[in-house]
Amino acid sequence: MRQLTPEHHSGTILAVLTLFAIVGPVSIDIFTPSLPAVTQYFETTHATSQWSVGIFMLGFSASMIICGPLADRLGRKKTLMYGYTLYLLATIIILQADNIYLFIGARFFQALFGCFGTAIARTIARDYYNDTMEVKMLAYISGCLTIAPMLAPIAGGFIQDYAGWRYNFVTMAVLAILALLVLQLLPERHTTTKTEQSPSILLGYLTVLTDLCYLRFTFAAGMAFAGAFVFVVGAPFVFIDQLQVSPKHYGFLFAVAIAGYIISAAYVPQLNKRFSRSICLKLSGFILFLGALISLLSGYLSQGQSIVGYMVGIFIYEIGLGVYMPVCQASATEHMKSYIGTASGLIFFIEMLLGTLISGIVGWLPAAGTLSLGGITLAAALCSMLCLPNTNRVD
Repeated sequence: MRQLTPEHHSGTILAVLTLFAIVGPVSIDIFTPSLPAVTQYFETTHATSQWSVGIFMLGFSASMIICGPLADRLGRKKTLMYGYTLYLLATIIILQADNIYLFIGARFFQALFGCFGTAIARTIARDYYNDTMEVKMLAYISGCLTIAPMLAPIAGGFIQDYAGWRYNFVTMAVLAILALLVLQLLPERHTTTKTEQSPSILLGYLTVLTDLCYLRFTFAAGMAFAGAFVFVVGAPFVFIDQLQVSPKHYGFLFAVAIAGYIISAAYVPQLNKRFSRSICLKLSGFILFLGALISLLSGYLSQGQSIVGYMVGIFIYEIGLGVYMPVCQASATEHMKSYIGTASGLIFFIEMLLGTLISGIVGWLPAAGTLSLGGITLAAALCSMLCLPNTNRVD
C-alpha cells in the first residue's frame, strides 16, 4: 500500500491524526445518553452503571502514562496497531457482555488501549513536522479534540433513540477498524535510540521528569487548561442549580465558550508566521489573565449573579487558551532528542491531573455563584504564567 508523504499530504495527514486523537474522547461521550438504557438492560442500579464512565476516565489516565514509553520503544505505528486491535477486542466483548461487571471491566480496557492515539497523534506530528507546521498541527488537533466531545453526545442520543445502546459501540468498532486501515498509510519516522532501547521504562520517566524546561512548559499548559476546566466541571452546578439556568440554555453557553478556543486555535499558524513563540506566549498569557480577571470582577460586582459578565470573561480566556496551550506543548518537547513519546503522554496526563485537582476545589468553596469560578480560574492563570521559563529564549 502506498504511503502518504508528510511534506506533500499535510491535509490528509491532519485528518488521519485527528481520527487517532478523537477515538478515545468520542468513546466517552457518545455513550453517555445510553446510560439509562444500559442500566435497564443489565437490571442494575444507576450508581453501578455510572462506573462505566468513571472506569473509562481511569483507563484514559493510565493510557497517557503507558503509551508514551511503548511508542518510543516499539515505534508509533506498531503501538497504535496493538492499541486499536485491543480496543476493538474490548468493544466486541462489550457487545457480547451478559452482566454489568464484565461490561465495566471491558470499558476500562477500551479506554486503556483506545486512547493511545490521543497522545501519539501529537507525537507523530512532532516526528513529521517542526516549527510553524508543528504548532499548526497541534492547534488543529486540539481544536478537534474540543469539538468532538460537544458533538458526540448529540450523535449518541440519536443513535440511542433510533437504534439502541449497542449501536453506539458498533460505531466505536467502526472507528477502530477505520483507524487500523488508515494507519497503514502513514510512514514510520521514529528511530529508536540506544537509550530508548533500555529495558528500564523508569529511565524514560526519570529523564523526562528531570527536564526542568519540559516541566515548566508542561505545568504552564496544565494550569491554563485547569483554569478552563473549572468552567466545564463547576459551571453546570453554578448556572443550573444556583442561577436557575435551564440545561438547554446552558448547552448554548457551553458552546459559546468553546467557540472562543476554536476560533483562536484556527489562527495559531498565522500568528506563528508573524510573531515568535515568545511573543505568542506573552500575548496569549495576557489574554488569559484578562479573561479570568473579567470573570472574577463581574462575579464580585454582581455578588456572583452575573452570567453575561462571567461568560464574556470565559470567552476571552478561551481565546487566549487556543494559542497558549499548543505553543506551550510544542515548546515543552522542542529541545528533546529522545523519549518524545513518553514526554507527549505525560503532557496529557499532567494536564488532566491538574484540571481534575484544581476544578475539584469548586466543591469545597461556598456557593458564591460565578465569583468562585472566576477566582479559581484567575489563580490558575497566574500560576500558569509563573511556571513559564524566560520566554525571551523561546523562538
